[in-house]
Amino acid sequence: MLWPVDLLGNPSYASMVLGAIAEGRFEHTFVPLTIQAGGHTGVFRVSQDALKIDGVRVNVTATLQQHVADMLGGYLLTPKLLDQMWAQRAVTITPCTARSVVGMSTSAAMVKHSECVDDKLATAGGATESGIVQTVGKTWVITNALLDHPGKACNAGWHLEKPLGGEVPFDVAPTLQGAHMIQSPGYHHDFNWIDYSQICLLVHRDCVIDGKPTTFVDAARNFWPLVSHEGVLRVLRQPGVPELVRPPETASVQSGASTLALTAIGASIGASIAGTPGALVGGAAGWALDAIRRKLLS
Repeated sequence: MLWPVDLLGNPSYASMVLGAIAEGRFEHTFVPLTIQAGGHTGVFRVSQDALKIDGVRVNVTATLQQHVADMLGGYLLTPKLLDQMWAQRAVTITPCTARSVVGMSTSAAMVKHSECVDDKLATAGGATESGIVQTVGKTWVITNALLDHPGKACNAGWHLEKPLGGEVPFDVAPTLQGAHMIQSPGYHHDFNWIDYSQICLLVHRDCVIDGKPTTFVDAARNFWPLVSHEGVLRVLRQPGVPELVRPPETASVQSGASTLALTAIGASIGASIAGTPGALVGGAAGWALDAIRRKLLS
């Protein structure tokens, strides 16, 4: 994939990610996560590893992660689910932190971070067939506290077994006794922030509770101790992000510079009309137009 250099504030990037997913050109696997709480047992399906496109763990804003969830039939994780993924991990790797914040929102930093995770995963012996790999980055989560932080998103992650030293935080995990993380749930960023550490982890919309198939929404409302430490989960998607209209089917010829250009043009026009939501729609339209072009060339 020919990624744009700067990911922050570049609406064409989100459209490229969503377009690649529409093409089926991505890697992502849901694996089981079993939780017992409140007298019930829930079996959820969560991301084994972060979403990858062309072999790279892509960075996401909270807006983009929500739209990816819409496309893949999932939801953003809750802090409790994220803690449980750490508790039930099959492979342990230490966080791939950067030494400098310079260039942290560039595609080069994204690729470098993903390669670091790959190297540590290989050293750990690789992923098992259905085992969770943690920790592979920070992720955007849904929590009731978002209602008290309008215009903001909540990120969390980078669990670790022991301090890294220096000024790297060693925060207490919110729902897992004795566990720690670099990023406890925080509300510093809005839902359009992106940097090298923000990767995409999800929970599938379908689950099983006490042996009966049901949905994550049912769990969040009626069996909330399984997924939430805040009571009934009232926030089920990133506030302020409309549900995504899925991009059209795409093409056989690989994307390239023309794809980036048409996507950027569409996003720019959309942004001038309706801000960020318009940029996403316009970018998707640009991607779709290029997909038709590539289909005719294939």
